[in-house]
Amino acid sequence: MPAPEFVALEDLLRAPKARGGFGELMLERLLQDCLPATAYSVQYTYRDGSRVDAVVRYGARIVPIDSKFPSESYTQIAGARDDADRRSRRRSFLQQVRRHVDSVGRYVSPQDSTIDYAFMYLPSEAIYYELTIHDASPDEPDILAYCAEHHVIPASPNTLLAYLQVVALGVRGLAMQERTRELQQGVAAVRREFERFVELHDQLGRHLENATKKFDETDRALSRASSAIETLAQAPIAAGGEQVALPLRLEPRPKIEDS
Repeated sequence: MPAPEFVALEDLLRAPKARGGFGELMLERLLQDCLPATAYSVQYTYRDGSRVDAVVRYGARIVPIDSKFPSESYTQIAGARDDADRRSRRRSFLQQVRRHVDSVGRYVSPQDSTIDYAFMYLPSEAIYYELTIHDASPDEPDILAYCAEHHVIPASPNTLLAYLQVVALGVRGLAMQERTRELQQGVAAVRREFERFVELHDQLGRHLENATKKFDETDRALSRASSAIETLAQAPIAAGGEQVALPLRLEPRPKIEDS
């Protein structure tokens, strides 16, 4: 009987919990090697208490990544005895994948600021090939269409980072659109303020124009009043219309008698 330390790695990974831990470890190591520590988190908890294996942050948005792929159903395909057995095992594998896609799709949560898709991390390039490139028979379900329907993107170790780069560009585009919308709103607010200023300026101009007219009117009235006063000052005192010389009453001088 072989010693425990010589047990094959695939035997250690037969338990679902161990398989899940190994997939999470591979994903975490991949993110650790390629991204700064502030750009991702592992075992991220949503508001409702559910937890996803990892998220990648792009500004205010997060990209959820699941790594608990049911790879045991894929390993059973390799043990098929003939083509018929292989097709049977492959159908079972695809059914499990569909159920897993259903669970991964639940990580798309706009209220938790996720993007519109969740990534289903496949720990093996062979599994990724089996799902996305392998020639399927006509009676098999289209697993890629099913993933797209549930907003799930399957990604292998080699394709995950490429997908994340595309997501980063998309998020930057969304941020640019948001910034453009904010800029347009700011320009609209400035335009409204400017129009209000123009309205007040025109109103002030009308007031000044009216004040100028009133000033001119009062100036003319003042001139007329001044002329009238001057005319009154030079008018005849008598009612006859001619200047009348006032008579002077002279007292007779006393006669001086001769002495």
